[in-house]
Amino acid sequence: MNFEKLDQYKAKLDAYRPLPAEVVKNLHEDLILRWTYNSNAIEGNTLTLKETRVVLEGVTIGGKTIREHFEVINHREAIFFVEELVRQNEPLSEWQIKSINLCAWRHSLK
Repeated sequence: MNFEKLDQYKAKLDAYRPLPAEVVKNLHEDLILRWTYNSNAIEGNTLTLKETRVVLEGVTIGGKTIREHFEVINHREAIFFVEELVRQNEPLSEWQIKSINLCAWRHSLK
């Protein structure tokens, strides 16, 4: 896909702005789901996209390790942490970068 096509898609999306709150909420949830699934899959997590969605809803998946479940939950928490930093307009510091890493991997060693 080239930049011209992306610009066309963006212009089409911009024509619908401001988006309804429910649409924004659904897009945000989908972003968290897909970002979490793909990030964890790269690291070897065997949960499928649908299983990742279920874990994010608070349900455990039989036959999967607790580590894989925590990777999903902690990745979402890391996203929420970064979003809060952005809301507060805080400059990114070494401590915050370490905290993001801690959110994402807090339970993965268990």
